[in-house]
Amino acid sequence: MNKLPGSAIVIGASIGGLSAARVLADHFERVTVIERDVLDDGPRQGAPQANHIHVLLRRGVDLLDQYFPGLLEEMKAEGVEPFDFTRDLRWLQFGDWMPRDPSGIVLYPQTRFSLERHLRRRLRAYANVEILESTAVRALLATPDGRRILGVQTHSRQEASGAVTNRLANVVVDASGRGTQLGKWLADLGHGPLEESRLPINLCYVSRLFERPSTPRDWRGLWVTPLPPEAPRGGAMQEIEDNRWIVSLFGYEGHHPPRDEGGFVEFARSLREPDIYEAIKDARPVSDVQVYRVPDVRWRHFERLPEFPAGLLVLGDAWCYFDPVFGQGMSVAMLEANLLNESLHQLDSLDAVTQSWTASYLRTGAQWLRGLWFFVTAEAMRHPHVPGERTRLVKLAQWYVEELYALNHEHPEIYREFLKLMHVQAGPEFLLRPDIALRLAKRAWRKKQVTGFGAQALNPEAAPETPFSKLPLWPGSRVALGLRYAGRVLANLVAPGQVGPRDRICHFDTEAMLEPDKSLGWFVRDALRSQNLLGESQEVRRFLEYWLPLQGLSVSKKALIEFSFNADEPGLGFMLYSDTETVTRSFREYTRQLGIANEGVERSVAICETFRPSDLGMVRAEFKPGSPTRYSIAASWHFEPMRGHSGFEDAMRRLPERFRVGPFADRVKSHAQALGTEYFPLFLGVSFQEDGTLESKMYLVRFDDKQPPFQPGSELWRFLEGMGVSAPELERIRQLNALLWERSADKMTQIAIEASESQPQARRVNLIYSGTQTSAVLEAISRFGYPSSAAHSVRAFEQMMQTDHAKFVAVRVGPEGLSPRLKLYKHALFDFADLSVVEDGGLKPRVSQTMGGGPAAANDTPDVCLY
Repeated sequence: MNKLPGSAIVIGASIGGLSAARVLADHFERVTVIERDVLDDGPRQGAPQANHIHVLLRRGVDLLDQYFPGLLEEMKAEGVEPFDFTRDLRWLQFGDWMPRDPSGIVLYPQTRFSLERHLRRRLRAYANVEILESTAVRALLATPDGRRILGVQTHSRQEASGAVTNRLANVVVDASGRGTQLGKWLADLGHGPLEESRLPINLCYVSRLFERPSTPRDWRGLWVTPLPPEAPRGGAMQEIEDNRWIVSLFGYEGHHPPRDEGGFVEFARSLREPDIYEAIKDARPVSDVQVYRVPDVRWRHFERLPEFPAGLLVLGDAWCYFDPVFGQGMSVAMLEANLLNESLHQLDSLDAVTQSWTASYLRTGAQWLRGLWFFVTAEAMRHPHVPGERTRLVKLAQWYVEELYALNHEHPEIYREFLKLMHVQAGPEFLLRPDIALRLAKRAWRKKQVTGFGAQALNPEAAPETPFSKLPLWPGSRVALGLRYAGRVLANLVAPGQVGPRDRICHFDTEAMLEPDKSLGWFVRDALRSQNLLGESQEVRRFLEYWLPLQGLSVSKKALIEFSFNADEPGLGFMLYSDTETVTRSFREYTRQLGIANEGVERSVAICETFRPSDLGMVRAEFKPGSPTRYSIAASWHFEPMRGHSGFEDAMRRLPERFRVGPFADRVKSHAQALGTEYFPLFLGVSFQEDGTLESKMYLVRFDDKQPPFQPGSELWRFLEGMGVSAPELERIRQLNALLWERSADKMTQIAIEASESQPQARRVNLIYSGTQTSAVLEAISRFGYPSSAAHSVRAFEQMMQTDHAKFVAVRVGPEGLSPRLKLYKHALFDFADLSVVEDGGLKPRVSQTMGGGPAAANDTPDVCLY
C-alpha cells in the first residue's frame, strides 16, 4: 500500500490508541503515539481499570488477528490458553445458568496490561511508528480559524522543566480515555458547547488476583450477573496468565463491595449464587484488593459539533464509554479503529483530509453507537437508583432482552445466533426476527395462562400445544433482509428528512407491491420473440423455475423479478433477489447442475460470501441469441435505513488471501476509491468467462436534487477522461445526463463500472437513471444520435410491458464516448403460473386491455425499487 507523505498522531496508548496506531501505520509515513504514563509490564497509572477483569469479545479477537497477524499464536505460546465462551464459562444470567454446549466462540483471557504489552511490542517493530511515554498533550495546534488541526503541543513529564514541543501532524486521533481533555481543547479553538448524554450508575468494582488451585473443575470462568432490583450485586472470575485467577466483584449504589480481605470474601458469599465464594474461600491471594469506581456512563457528542476541525478524530472511551459490566469497552474501541481504517482508505492525498471527511467518520461511528447506547442505558434503568424516564420503549426493550435470554435455553439454534450478536459478529437485525417474536409471544401466552388459570397451569411444560408450538425456525438471513427493507420503507414514509442518500436508495421504496403484474409473463414471451430468443426459451424457463422459489415468497407462488430489455442489441436479462446467503449457496448448486465448473465460479461466490448473510443478493442471467448465457451474482454493501456500512475494503479483507490480491481486486478497489467521495458504493456484481476470468460490475449511487451531478471537473468526469473519452463526447454526455436527470423521478444517478481483470482500464461505464418515463428516453434518442431503431424498441417495450415508466434506463459510455446501446429495466411481482407463457404457444393470444384495439394503456403506478 502506498503511504501518504505525512504524519499522524495518536493521543493515548490504550487498546484503542494502539489499534488506531496500527491502522494509521498502513496509511502514513510517520505515526507517533503519545502516552502520558510510564509504559512497563504493569497497569498504566492513567488506566486504573486495567487491574480488573477484561474481556475482548470475539469480533475484537478477529480484528486483533486481522491487524496483528500471528499475535494469537504468540500469546498461546506464552501461556494464554484459548477459552470457549460457553463450554468454559459458567454464566448465571437473569434466573438461570446459561447452556454450556461448545460454541466455537474462542476468546483469549488475560489481563489488560498483558494485552497492551503484546500490542506495544508488535507496534515497536514498525519502522514508521514511534511510542513516546511520559509525554502529555497540552493543547491542539490548528489553523487561525480553528477549522483544521495541524498537530498537538506536548510537554515532557520526565524532565523537571517539562519542555514544551509542538508536534505537527495531518491527522490527530484522541484515544486518551474517559479523562480526555478534548472538549476543553475544542472550546479553546472556538468550538462548542459540547453536548453530552450522561447516565449516573454509581458502580464500584473491587478485584484481586489468586493463585489457581490444582483442584479440577468443569469451568474456567464464572460470571454471576446482578438481578435488580432484588440482587444488585455481581461478580466474575476467569483464568489468566501465570496460573492465576482474576476475580472482580461489583455492586451498584448502596451495595459497593469493601476493599478489605475479609469483606472481599464475604461480599462474594452474598451473591445470589455461591460459586465464586466456594472457589476463592480457600484460594491463596497474590495481590492486594484494587478498587475502581464508575460514577456514570457518558457519550460525548463530537459528531454534533458544527465545523468540527478537519483531521481530528476520536475513538474509545474518549468518545463514549459504557457500563463495564457488559465487557464491551475494548471491542468497541477496536471496532472504531476498524472504522478509522475504512475512512482512511478513502484518502488518496493529504488534501482529502477535509472537514467533510472527518464529519463522515464521526457520523458513521455515531450511527453505530446509537443502538448500543440505547440498549446499555435501558439495562441500566433496571436499577431503581438510576435516573431516567422508563418509557414504553425502554420497558419493551427490557422485557424483550429478559425473555430472549430465557428463550436461549429452549432453542440452542437461537442461542448460537444470539451469541454472534453478543460478540458483534452479527447485526442487531437478529433482535427483530419474526420467528423469535412469535416464540416470545408464545412464552407470554403461557405466562398469562399461569397467572390467569390457577395452579394446574403452573408448569409451563404442561401448557397445551398452540398453532405456533412446532413452527420451524425461519431462515434468519432472509427474515432480516425483509425487515431491513420494511425499515427502509418506514423510514422513507415517517422520517424522509432523516434518511440520506446512503439510505434512501430510491423513492420507489415508499411504494408497496401487493399483486402480481399479470402482464409480466406475456412480456417475457413477447420479448423473447422480439429479441430472437425463442430458441433459448427452454433455458429461460429452467432458470426461472430454479430461482423463482428461492426468494422467500414461494408459499404464495410469487417472486420479485426484474427484467433488462436491450434496445438495438438483442438480449434479455433476468434478475432475481434474495438474501446473499441463499443466493451464493444456490448459485454454486445451479452452476453445478449446468456443468459449469471453473475458478471463476468459485471466486465469484467467495467474493459475495464476504458480505453479511442477510445483505441483499442478486442473481442475473443475460440471454443473447447465438451466444452462451452469461450468469453473474451480486451482493450489496448497504441495505439498512439510517445506519453505516462496512464498505468494499472491509468486505475484501475478509476474502481468502488468494482472492484478496491481484489485478481484479486492485482494479475494483481503485474504482471505489476514485469515486468514493461523490458516489456511494452499492453493489458488487461478479461474472465470469469460460476460462475463469472474472469481470466486475461495481454499482455506485448518488442523489443530487440541486444540479445534475455530472459536471466538468467532477470525479466521474475525471474518471471518464482517464478512460480516454474526448472533450466533445464528455460534453454530449453532460447534456444527456442533464436531460435524464431532470426527467427522472428521484434525481438519482447510478453508475455501473464494468472491468475485467485482463484489462488495465475500465471497459465501460453505465449511467443509470431512476424512475424515468420512456418519453424522456425517446427525446434523448432523437437529440443525441441514437439510431431510429432504438425508438422502435422503446415503443415495443411500452406495448409489451403496458407502461410508459421504466424502473431504470441505462446509457453505456466507453472510451469512444456514448454507445448506441440503451437498456430499460422493469420489475414487479411475478406469478409462478405465468411460467406457462415463457415457451411460445402455451396460451391464447393476449387480449388488449384498451377499447378499440389501440395500444395498451400505460400503468401510472410507480414500480418498487429494491436497491
